[in-house]
Amino acid sequence: MAVTGARIIGGDDIERALVKAFEEWTREDVNDKFWKAQFIDRKWKYDGVTVRKNRDTVGPEPRDIYDLGYLYESTSYSYASSTETAEAKWNWDATNASGDEYANYVHEGTRFMPGRPFTDDVSDMAFSFRKPIGKALVSRVQAALRQL
Repeated sequence: MAVTGARIIGGDDIERALVKAFEEWTREDVNDKFWKAQFIDRKWKYDGVTVRKNRDTVGPEPRDIYDLGYLYESTSYSYASSTETAEAKWNWDATNASGDEYANYVHEGTRFMPGRPFTDDVSDMAFSFRKPIGKALVSRVQAALRQL
């Protein structure tokens, strides 16, 4: 069977619903839930021992990456949409005692510690609709389209 001469009716309404679903997903599911899960709830394999500035010793065992909260609390988020795109961006700018930003060190690792790629599930390269964060987006899109 072939369809010829078809057209989409209400395309602008569909587009607005999709953009709204994406914005809600980034704000509520990623910002409010996903980052908390990655930084606080998730336990990452880490064999090293860390002595923090407050003299607490942590490790060696799986642990969170919240640490003293500086990286988590340094998160900045921006959202922009146009008629062609909707885009969300996150940035972490916490610095260590030397003044160096260290989000990349935590994410990618160093020769002294393994990486803990906390952004991978929402990055362009690793995003999957099979993962919980991807399923949350699908759910928001489906709900938005049902309301049309």
